Amino acid sequence: MKKILLMGLTAATLSFTPVSQADITVHSNTPDACEYIAGHWAGTGKASNWVIGECIYHGAGTVSTVDNTGSFKIEVTSNKDSGSLLCPAHAKKRLTGTCINGVVTIKTEYGDLAGHFSQNSGDAKGTLSVARGISADVVIQFQRVE
Repeated sequence: MKKILLMGLTAATLSFTPVSQADITVHSNTPDACEYIAGHWAGTGKASNWVIGECIYHGAGTVSTVDNTGSFKIEVTSNKDSGSLLCPAHAKKRLTGTCINGVVTIKTEYGDLAGHFSQNSGDAKGTLSVARGISADVVIQFQRVE
């Protein structure tokens, strides 16, 4: 009972913490990487912190062609495979980003991740907001789907 009360109090207290703007940034070792990011991608990930425990996800996304300014759109869905009831079961987001000289930046207020990618796979880690004021450590791996 104390654990449930503590979790509720913590969640209520943290709900007044503002969500800050952050981005997802992944780097490629090749400067022409922007030419091949468009397409379908899929991956898995893990989110964890002391309140929610550990939640495992799988997801997929579609990246549009990069335009002449380096801008693109991405639509991502994720589904929880296992974990706490406090973790969202499903999410679908439409985001925008840029790719310039092999550096992809996806604009989001949901967290701050950094990683690396190649033509067919990548990884990133950092923190994401799982609820207002509650962040989780996140590790993701993704690969191109044909």
